[in-house]
Amino acid sequence: MMDLFTLEIGARCHICGAALEFIEDGEYVWLGCRRCMRYVKKEKRSLVRRYFDYRARKIDWRTMIHELYEIYRG
Repeated sequence: MMDLFTLEIGARCHICGAALEFIEDGEYVWLGCRRCMRYVKKEKRSLVRRYFDYRARKIDWRTMIHELYEIYRG
């Protein structure tokens, strides 16, 4: 069984206007629209390298979501 974490975020789909959702499993994160069934997927490993501050033990969520949203918009 695959454990998924799903979170509806404040950003909206540029196609239909529905709220986008952030999905995470053990290996990947997705950002996309449930209504349009359009998603982008990135490996968590690559995102952690860029957005995780090991000293502060914090993730720069805002910048990470912004990057995923820009990819989603194409």
